[in-house]
Amino acid sequence: MITFILQIIAIIALGFIVYMLGRVVPRVHETDIEKAKETSLFHWLVGYLERVDDWLLWLFEKFLRKLKVNIMKLDNTISKRLARFKKEQEREIAFPMEKKEEEK
Repeated sequence: MITFILQIIAIIALGFIVYMLGRVVPRVHETDIEKAKETSLFHWLVGYLERVDDWLLWLFEKFLRKLKVNIMKLDNTISKRLARFKKEQEREIAFPMEKKEEEK
């Protein structure tokens, strides 16, 4: 019961934090961000980092697409092998019954 109460308190505290952030975030305007970029000594670095970020996103997307294809190939191979094992198992079950009938 104590853990339940502690969890409720933690969730209420988290909700309060989100509420406070929700009240503060609208105060930041897009123009303030642009002014900060212009006045920054490292504004040239921001443009470079954005290009690097775009390149990394492209590379990550390409990697995920190739990974997806390979996982699908692996899934297909596993499905085929399972189907083959199932056929072999059905044959093994069918053959012993036929052998018993032949013995009689």
